[in-house]
Amino acid sequence: MPDKTLQRTRQSRSAELSLMPLKGKTMKYLCIVLLIPCMIAACCKAGVDEKKIVIDKNSTIIDVRTEQEYKEGHLKNSIHIPLADIKNKINDQVKDKDQKIILYCRSGRRSGIAEKILKEMGYKNVVNAGAYDKLKKLESDKQKE
Repeated sequence: MPDKTLQRTRQSRSAELSLMPLKGKTMKYLCIVLLIPCMIAACCKAGVDEKKIVIDKNSTIIDVRTEQEYKEGHLKNSIHIPLADIKNKINDQVKDKDQKIILYCRSGRRSGIAEKILKEMGYKNVVNAGAYDKLKKLESDKQKE
């Protein structure tokens, strides 16, 4: 008798174990399916308030993309400070913490992170302008006018 009980226990445990990877894969798949729309929405929006994007001659425009991205194209009069260097290099470029700073990157995500960092450092007038391509189009539209 004890052998049959032990055998049933082993069988039921092996059945449970064989289902566990399926449960794990299903759970991963479910998480991915549920997170993708949230990630897309976050990337598209990226905290950009388009009403605040007013670039004038008193604005400091900072490109927080990589060196390679900056070399491939950037806004006129922009300063390049990669996101990884923003804490260490911002004081060299912008001494006045009330100065208007316009940040941009490829999608708005990195410039959003930079905006948060600068605000935590005490900069008061920081705007995440979002994606370079969108701003480049605005810049060329203004030059046509």
